[in-house]
Amino acid sequence: MSLKTISSRDNPLIKRFAALSRSAPARKRHGMCLLEGEHLAQSYVAHVGALEIIAIRANAANGDGTALTATQQALVEHSQEAVLVAPALFDSLSTLVSPTGVLAIASVPASPPLATSGFVLALDEVQDPGNVGTLIRTAAAAGVQQVWLSPGCAFAWSVKTLRAAQGAHFHASVLEDVALRDALSAFNGKRWATLPRDVGGVLVMSLFDAKFGANNVVVLSNEGHGLTPALLPVITDGVSIPMAAGVESLNVATAGAIVLYALARTVRPVS
Repeated sequence: MSLKTISSRDNPLIKRFAALSRSAPARKRHGMCLLEGEHLAQSYVAHVGALEIIAIRANAANGDGTALTATQQALVEHSQEAVLVAPALFDSLSTLVSPTGVLAIASVPASPPLATSGFVLALDEVQDPGNVGTLIRTAAAAGVQQVWLSPGCAFAWSVKTLRAAQGAHFHASVLEDVALRDALSAFNGKRWATLPRDVGGVLVMSLFDAKFGANNVVVLSNEGHGLTPALLPVITDGVSIPMAAGVESLNVATAGAIVLYALARTVRPVS
């Protein structure tokens, strides 16, 4: 397949890649995500469908596109449009110190209805994109069906969040701007929050003593100010992670991994 090589910054396609790379509001406004690297693009194709546009870094080997790697060729075949981009221009679009050679634009997958049962992770104003991405990745690995993000969370489809999740967005459904109080109220099962102590009528037990039900939501909150007080009335159970004396807390992504896998081991063993 012969592909056109783009070398001008004024090309409309390059301007579109640049806008999506640098502007989260632009991605939100158009319902698009920017996928950097073959792995993310492959995950999207495998679990969602065709890419809208794929850009491949031109080099002496691929020339006009006739010598693409097998992976690149497969991605081209699952894209509505494909182009080669001159090396210096491609590198200027990349968000990585060492560009991977593949950039793709794709539609954000449609959100399903909010789950009212099953295994769900809810994030309450978790603002760091690395933590959000890591939690999405861990949730998918632990067998979580949906990840709910409150309006105060980091943008799920930012380049940093996608990179941290490593394709997990396309394994577990990720829903943004979820009104957590309403969603939790409608959930038919246990609604767990990680809490350091009893608060607002919610009794907290050690993770070692927790008895999980068949249907569970795990709520993880902002490390700075903790659980949003308005959520306390809809939390059914609190859980704390035992720690050695003098250690006050864990990073939210680490705490989430511990709780999710404790629950998965009890309720839905992972292979």
